[in-house]
Amino acid sequence: MSLRKKNIRLLILLGAFISASLILAVMGNKSFSTVDNKEGFSVQDTSAVDKIIITSANGKVELNRENGAWKINGSYVAEQNMVRVLLAILKDVEAIRNVPKTSAPEVATMIRTSGNAVEIHGNGGLLKSFYAAGNSNKTVSYMMETDSDAPVVVAIPGYENYVAGIFEIPANGWRNRTILNTNYRTLQELTVKYTQFPQYDVRIYNNVDFLNVEGVNRLDTIKMMNYIESFGPLEADRLTDKGAYPRYDSLLNTPFTVTISVKDIQPKNSRTIDFFPLIANDPMMLGYVREDDQMALFEARRIQNYFAVPEEFTAPLK
Repeated sequence: MSLRKKNIRLLILLGAFISASLILAVMGNKSFSTVDNKEGFSVQDTSAVDKIIITSANGKVELNRENGAWKINGSYVAEQNMVRVLLAILKDVEAIRNVPKTSAPEVATMIRTSGNAVEIHGNGGLLKSFYAAGNSNKTVSYMMETDSDAPVVVAIPGYENYVAGIFEIPANGWRNRTILNTNYRTLQELTVKYTQFPQYDVRIYNNVDFLNVEGVNRLDTIKMMNYIESFGPLEADRLTDKGAYPRYDSLLNTPFTVTISVKDIQPKNSRTIDFFPLIANDPMMLGYVREDDQMALFEARRIQNYFAVPEEFTAPLK
């Protein structure tokens, strides 16, 4: 056999050896890194789900479906779109690989101590039960069966996301953030009152046939209508409870600066909201809804657009 043919044969053998080594390596890694059941944590028929309980050291979130709508902790209306996102995640989540054996005990301990216990109920029983948690950088999500110490990495295929984040939302974060929802057809009266500058107070009222702005002779109807429509709906950026943030609790004990009051044909949309001074370097403004004894946070630049003055509704001279 010529030297050239020997070299070709050796190259072929070497290529076959490398290919076999790679296949064995991949198969070997696969036995340690992949999971037997990718859909072990998913719920394929989310239409059957009627209760979701998420428990952590910070408290308990219980979502219940009642008459087709979701409620939070039996007291408040939940943000329906957020629940839909949660159900979509529960349906699509996949276990993509096991946590390496060398770090599995540490991760399992972290999940049990700082993770969230999740129960999915439906059809009169428990459908799924697991822990959900993430790494310190919020870039990797883990799930682990409640009776297991074998955590897995989970994700939604095709999407860059932090799956565990949905389970870390506090109870108030699940609540519907709509404070009121009025329009020119149902509005009876809308006032904006400035504690220290009453000369800038605004009063929009129903004058039998149409709405008027008190003290404004040349009314710019379009501007008034646009302003009223901005209250349909008025949403908070975040709801919070007393005791959650000491800085806001302290602020609540100081004089408020602006009050917006709405009287609507629908009693649920009649609300009075007191607004407090801004805290230095804080983009949020504290509001207090009197009827609900509820603290609410609004992005300051957004909510200040609602602090109207009479001249805004005055039409220019022709």
